[in-house]
Amino acid sequence: MKKYYLTIGLCLIAMGVNAQWLTETSCNEQSNKITDKAIAHLVNLESSVAVGMANAALMIDEKCGAAKLVKVNAALGGQYGSRDQQVKDLDTQNFTEQEKAWHKILAAPDEEESEIRIEMAEAYPKVPLFSLLASLSAEDGDRLTKYVQEFPEYASSAYNTMSYYYAQGEYGEPDMEKALETVKKVFLTHDGPNAHDSMAEHYALMGDYESAFKHQVMALDYAAMGGSGYGVNAGIYLRQSNKVDLTDSLKTMTKKRIAFQMENDIENLAQFYSEDVGMIACNSDMEPCVFYETLEEEDLGIVWNRWDVSDLKVYFSPDMRVAVTTFNNDGEYTVSGSDTPVAYKTRASEVWTLDNGWKLMHSNFAPLAFGSGIPKTE
Repeated sequence: MKKYYLTIGLCLIAMGVNAQWLTETSCNEQSNKITDKAIAHLVNLESSVAVGMANAALMIDEKCGAAKLVKVNAALGGQYGSRDQQVKDLDTQNFTEQEKAWHKILAAPDEEESEIRIEMAEAYPKVPLFSLLASLSAEDGDRLTKYVQEFPEYASSAYNTMSYYYAQGEYGEPDMEKALETVKKVFLTHDGPNAHDSMAEHYALMGDYESAFKHQVMALDYAAMGGSGYGVNAGIYLRQSNKVDLTDSLKTMTKKRIAFQMENDIENLAQFYSEDVGMIACNSDMEPCVFYETLEEEDLGIVWNRWDVSDLKVYFSPDMRVAVTTFNNDGEYTVSGSDTPVAYKTRASEVWTLDNGWKLMHSNFAPLAFGSGIPKTE
């Protein structure tokens, strides 16, 4: 809903044509509009977009205090420089009272910030930014509900936070349907990547990784070069949605690798190893583990007659970039110079990592009580 403020036939530049996150800034009209959008992206946790817009606003008006504050706020956690230092270095002489109030919040010690947020919200009850910061600081779902009723045009960030409250059971029992319903309301007033990222997280919690991947890609497409974090999660959700295929692939790779190992086929074994990572082998001769930077042909002095793999299972890390396989081995080999076959019975666990495809980084074989491993080296 647009609001117009006229005096002697002229628009008040500081107030702007539309309602704003800060109702009084030191920015000229054009930079003020851009900065208002920058604040919207900032409170929706889209820092890279917010900083880009703040920089654009400062190119138009280098004295725009609100744009400077956006950049300082985005530096939280070490991103875009040190926030503490930027707060100290900021010249606030020409700031409006609201810009100085925001600066006061940013300059507050951690233990006092919540109190000062509430103080500023009470001092400026009609300023959406301060009311939002106070509502988020209180970690009170009821206060957020009141906020979205009072400032429906500025409710996007509040709806996003409320969706997590529903997902985490802050309003009673966890309610994922309500979480999704709430986060979708973000799009009523804000177009940005973070809501898609939140939807992806909610779908992932529900085990619907295909929907999670779809929304994560939307977040990644929107964020473009600034969406590296979104890209990481997109990879996770894609792998999770293909977990069955990845499991089957690792089982097939394990069996192929064993077949090549029986023949000591270095050329074909090379596909399972990474020269960047190397590989640690703990063999069933129970000798010390060995780190291999490169594959080498090994003469163990044995000939394999049979080597079967059974009970092969695959376990993944949460990000699906590391897999652990466990399996049993039953076979038979003959030592050079002997005609007597040796029963080979071991259990094994191996660690695979994604490095331009799945690569083996650790292998551990141990003989079972009723069988033998490979013979010890001389």
